[in-house]
Amino acid sequence: MTKGNETKELILKAALDFSSKLGLESLSIGELAKRVGMSKSGLFGHFNSKEKLQKMVIDYAAKNYTENVFLPAFKKPRGIPRILAIVETWHKWSGKNFTGGCPFVAAAFEYDDRPGPVRDHIRHHQSTMIGSFEKAAQIAVDEGHFKKDLDVKAFAFEFYSYMLGYHLYSRLLRDEVAKERHIETVDGLIARSRAV
Repeated sequence: MTKGNETKELILKAALDFSSKLGLESLSIGELAKRVGMSKSGLFGHFNSKEKLQKMVIDYAAKNYTENVFLPAFKKPRGIPRILAIVETWHKWSGKNFTGGCPFVAAAFEYDDRPGPVRDHIRHHQSTMIGSFEKAAQIAVDEGHFKKDLDVKAFAFEFYSYMLGYHLYSRLLRDEVAKERHIETVDGLIARSRAV
């Protein structure tokens, strides 16, 4: 990795942590420059605009998510074990890597009613993630773990809704048993989806 790429990685890591807690809109070149020990002009040279920085932070979050949630989960056997692994790796990733929890959840709530390129970028990554949940459910159908007529879109809807609920209960409400409840609800979803 070149020095320029290392610097960009350092900036994006700091920006992602910052935005997970305070939001993408709160990102400022000045604040970020202070956090990474750079001049504003030096940092601005990497991104050229706040919008480009925000989009690159979202891309960085997606890359981080893929490396820390999906790739480890996809090393598990196809079907139900892989779906359970997604939940396990997501808990580790969203709980330990960021000051403010899952950056996609934060960005989704921040930009759901703000039209523009940043929202479009978030929607693209959210749609990709939801599509991967649908694919995981379809693989479970193909493996004979889930019933043949399972609506994989409905499965993904419910699966992701439980993630969002867990985030709210664990982060905002500080519910000490949120993780256990999340695992129980996913277990229930899997039980209802199983092939008879």
